[in-house]
Amino acid sequence: MNKFWFAASAIGIFAGVGGASHGPCEILQGTVAPANIMIQAWPRLTALSGEPAMTLIPNFVLTGFLTIIMGSLVAAWAGKCIENKMGGLTLILLSVVMLLVGGGIVPPFFGIAAGLIGVLFNYREKKQGAVD
Repeated sequence: MNKFWFAASAIGIFAGVGGASHGPCEILQGTVAPANIMIQAWPRLTALSGEPAMTLIPNFVLTGFLTIIMGSLVAAWAGKCIENKMGGLTLILLSVVMLLVGGGIVPPFFGIAAGLIGVLFNYREKKQGAVD
């Protein structure tokens, strides 16, 4: 594993853990529907404006569980499968889903960045292999 794969993996794991961290307080908000698509994952955390997130799920408990699951999948995929042929694209897809189920606003973009690094270096290695 070269340093670029390691960087993509580390950034992806950071994104997954950061996204999953939104889930517990979403669960604690109960079985109520969010007022709109933009929510505050941790409303009492005023220093970060309540940790803004977005969700398409009309239930905070379900949103929280899906957030934890998707964040864990993002972290696991980034740690284990980022070097695969479709590893970067899959990480991008998982990060977008994490964004849509309440994984915050910033962590999914780190996951997308890690996926782009994976795609670019997979393409680069493929191209170098064809030349050699």
